[in-house]
Amino acid sequence: MIASIHKTWRATLFGKAGVADSTAAQESGLTRSDFLRVAAAGFLSAGLGMTAGRAFAASPASTAPVTDLNKFYDAWQERFNAADIEGMVDLYVSDVTYINPDGKELIGSSGVRTDFLGLFELKPKIDIHDRKHAVYQDTALTTNHWKLELTNPDGVKQELTGGGIEIVRRQADGGWRYIIDDASRSAS
Repeated sequence: MIASIHKTWRATLFGKAGVADSTAAQESGLTRSDFLRVAAAGFLSAGLGMTAGRAFAASPASTAPVTDLNKFYDAWQERFNAADIEGMVDLYVSDVTYINPDGKELIGSSGVRTDFLGLFELKPKIDIHDRKHAVYQDTALTTNHWKLELTNPDGVKQELTGGGIEIVRRQADGGWRYIIDDASRSAS
């Protein structure tokens, strides 16, 4: 793949305005359009076109960070109800400690992703209420109660209630993200 990217990059630069050597090519610069063309050629030649396209389209960079703590649960609820897995995972730090509603501890965003993907198959809808935050600088202890409606694989509708106790921290991009999420219990 690297060789094909390099070959395409050189062809793009040398074919541009009569650029004849590598020094002139470096001085001419690479436009955004040229870079994207080079990257696409590299991905396609490596057979990664569709995979890479999905990865770029679903990257956390395309999800705006939640910078207002009072809107954090709103964003979580909206993303959950939309089954937006990338948006959900973006609300957690990569090495999060996540305890699902069944009490199973999962470490890292891959555990969060797997747990939510399984749950999203049941087409759940959640309502988060009784939200509270206790803030110390860039860290907050948050609590809530929730009501979850879903349809079991056998078609039976089910309603569950519970709560969460979480710790969120403001990250370098200004967004709040879970560092600990315990959805197996609720604070009174």
